[in-house]
This record gives sequence, C-alpha cells and structure tokens, in this order.
Amino acid sequence: MTDLLLQIAFAILASALLLGFYRLAKGPTVVDRILAFDAVVLCAVAMTILLSRWWQSAHYMELILIVSTLGFFGAVAFVLFLQRSMPYGGEEREEAENKEEP
Repeated sequence: MTDLLLQIAFAILASALLLGFYRLAKGPTVVDRILAFDAVVLCAVAMTILLSRWWQSAHYMELILIVSTLGFFGAVAFVLFLQRSMPYGGEEREEAENKEEP
C-alpha cells in the first residue's frame, strides 16, 4: 500500500516537473521563468525525498540540502539579475506613475 502511494506521488511530481520545464522554456516573461525554475527545483527535491523514503535510506539528506540550497540561491540570483536589468523598478513603477497622472 505504501509503495503504491509513493508511486502515485512520484508520478504526480514527475508530471509537475515536466510542466515546470515547459513553462521554463516557453514562459512569456522572465518572472514566469523564475517561478518555473523554483517549481522545478522544488519538484526535484520532493522526488529525491520520495526516493529516499522508498529505498528506506537516509543517505540522501545531504543531496536534498544541497539541491534545495542551490535552488534557493539560483532563484535569488535570477531576481537580483531582474532587478538590475530594470533600473527604475520595471513595469510596476511605470504603471504606478501612469495612475497618478490625471
């Protein structure tokens, strides 16, 4: 019973991973790609946790920590890159300025 639930959860995560890769490739904006990258990393960590549980091994804890840390720093680096490429706050700032003018 437990193996069946782990297989179902693994299949759901694999499909979410594929959808994340699709959004990463086709995302119309950079923000969509950043969120898709974060989702892909999250799915990869969750799949590693499921495999660790399925194989009943605690040896994957280091891998889980490394992948999640690299995913976090990668998302932060993408956001910093996005901030530097839009020096005045980007589209949100332009929309706020247009709303203030009558």
